[in-house]
Amino acid sequence: MPKMILPPRLTMALGGYIRETIVPYSEEEAEAFPYRNVIVGNPTDEPIKIEVPVYDKGWIERHRRLGLIVVPVKAEDDFVGLFNMVREKVRRSK
Repeated sequence: MPKMILPPRLTMALGGYIRETIVPYSEEEAEAFPYRNVIVGNPTDEPIKIEVPVYDKGWIERHRRLGLIVVPVKAEDDFVGLFNMVREKVRRSK
């Protein structure tokens, strides 16, 4: 699986890295990802490799175990408010 580096003390949105549909898979093989975006913050002093694109709901828990702040965003959520919240958590984690 491809990976990218999330630098220390950085917050980013992974909206462009989400597999939104199950095409070319069938309903039995894959489930559509239920979130519009995922906000990820790295509160550590070390860069962390993250898997991209985001394929499934298990991605969220796997990356939380790495020490990242991970907030899934639904269509009805306030994206800017959530992004600012994660960025503030990352800033205060020093």
